[in-house]
Amino acid sequence: MKSTDGVLQRLFTPIKVGRLELKNRIIMPPMIDRLAVDGMVSEKVKDFYAARARGGVALIVLTPGIVDISVASSIQLGIYDDRFVARLKELTDLIHSSGALMGIQLMHLGRQGEGIGGYRPVAPSPIPLSPQDEVPRELTTSEVEDMAEKFVEAARRARDAGFDLVELHGCHGYLLSGFLSPHTNKRNDKYGGSVEGRARFMVEIVRLIKERVEKDFPVSCRINGSDYTPGGVTLDMAQRTACLLEEAGADLISVSGGAYGSYPVIVPPYDQPRGCNVPLAKGIKEVVKVPVAVAGRLDDPWLADEVLLSGKADLIAVARGLLADPGLPNKALRGDFREIRPCIACNVCIDGNATEPITCTVNPEAGREREMEVVPASRPKRVLVIGGGLAGLEAARVAALRGHWISLYEEDGEIGGQWILAAKPPHKQDHMRLTGYLSWQLETLGIECNLSNKASVAIVEGLNPDVVIVAIGATPLVPPIPGIDCHEVATAWDVLQGHTVGQRVLVIGGGMTGLETAEFLAQRGSDVVVVEQLKRAGADMGGTVRWHLMNRIRKQRIQVLTSTRVKEIRPGGVTVVVRNDSEETWDSFDTIVVACGAKPRDGLSTEIGDKVAEVYVIGDAARPRRGLEAIREGSEIGRKI
Repeated sequence: MKSTDGVLQRLFTPIKVGRLELKNRIIMPPMIDRLAVDGMVSEKVKDFYAARARGGVALIVLTPGIVDISVASSIQLGIYDDRFVARLKELTDLIHSSGALMGIQLMHLGRQGEGIGGYRPVAPSPIPLSPQDEVPRELTTSEVEDMAEKFVEAARRARDAGFDLVELHGCHGYLLSGFLSPHTNKRNDKYGGSVEGRARFMVEIVRLIKERVEKDFPVSCRINGSDYTPGGVTLDMAQRTACLLEEAGADLISVSGGAYGSYPVIVPPYDQPRGCNVPLAKGIKEVVKVPVAVAGRLDDPWLADEVLLSGKADLIAVARGLLADPGLPNKALRGDFREIRPCIACNVCIDGNATEPITCTVNPEAGREREMEVVPASRPKRVLVIGGGLAGLEAARVAALRGHWISLYEEDGEIGGQWILAAKPPHKQDHMRLTGYLSWQLETLGIECNLSNKASVAIVEGLNPDVVIVAIGATPLVPPIPGIDCHEVATAWDVLQGHTVGQRVLVIGGGMTGLETAEFLAQRGSDVVVVEQLKRAGADMGGTVRWHLMNRIRKQRIQVLTSTRVKEIRPGGVTVVVRNDSEETWDSFDTIVVACGAKPRDGLSTEIGDKVAEVYVIGDAARPRRGLEAIREGSEIGRKI
């Protein structure tokens, strides 16, 4: 079955989960938000989840609550002590008043956590995450039983704090998941061996919650449909585990996939197919009667509706989509699909600093909802935005929302700036959804957009603006290598814009741009060698995105040489390199591509500085960085002026 006549047929129908009735089929699964303070609910936590509740989601499952002090973290919520209950109750009251139900995920990090206060990581068996990691201590049988009690006590606290549901985190390689996997569970006691033995720990927790907390208190079990690792959980095992959990009293099975070792599948980036876990959910739904939820790039309402109509799942778990746009459900319900700010699956949200609050490339308000609130300007101003890249577009959008008059000038024939090139490499076509959204915003806000029109001092003087925002981007940085000005040399930007290259190509620079350009060329038939002077290629990339890109590069036989720098380029593309401190001369290359970063392009701000009261330089024109920083600066300037 398919959605027809432009109407979502199933996504906004109610559904029962145990004693709960959800108003629609969209749930927000847990995200590591790093917004807690001393393990407590902070004002930022409240603001973050209240925004998603007001946006129309039916059920929010809160970021994992840690059940054991030994793996507690100050920036992650705790639920291992009664002292956390009062602040958690403040949160649930707020979420309920904002229109959503609320659950909390209960979690122990297992071998993937760092013990504190002298504690050593624990696991079902003494198998480290990697050869470089500490060998965890195997829990004794009695310790497993004691740990089950900690989960039950955490569930009681959740009930007392007003949560509508608890969820057991049984996926992604954490403690409960470790017990379920034959790869990490080699036990010989009752908690190992067969599927039933490995599931016993989680099954006992479900039963004890039903016995000791409340018989009909809803329990969700989140499990992997597959670990996607050799020797790990398979779909057949997951089906049998789901049946055991249902028999124990589970009210919902939430399906994910992947474990550390296959960790990029846990939060699939842009090169992974939408709905990548749907086949796993389908397999589990075939064997259980309780509702089944599924996650994995399902932020497209039409795709989500088709999954539901096909009977492959009952609920859609959307995390990054709600990070990008908290109002996604309400906008989809109204049919305002072009108003939805799209998630581009760039994974900046999870690949960022592990100690910093959650962030989002497309939504600079994420995690900063209160401080980034858009308020009307006290005095509307005439604002000239020069440059139609991400920074300029976001500045124009926010400033217009505040009531300023905006005129935008872009010298190219389309908006997007360098983001257009960023979307050229393989698998990144969805990045253009962001410029599509911003273009629509400019249109609906009535922003005057002057394309193919380069701003000049004369234009500035003619418009006589109160504010000028300079966001004209950057230009490629070409290193001072002898011979680099020969005709065989092009920049990565040239190549992505269609510059013709030869069969043998050398890419100088093994950062994200160089590696993506190499893949772009390899898919067009070139033989590519990449040189990077650092010891690690892709050092400027997030872990999940880099993992996939490096795998694809290996499969395409692109040669990547680290600790290598180009010393000289001779006529005919003959190249002299220094590799591991030894000089080598390589045979000729047909084309040499430079991917060594960028430099700011600004110069206009100096010329107009004495002609306009307020001049701001943002984005790459200030300092070349990622799209995250460009949009954030545009958003902040739009609020400041």
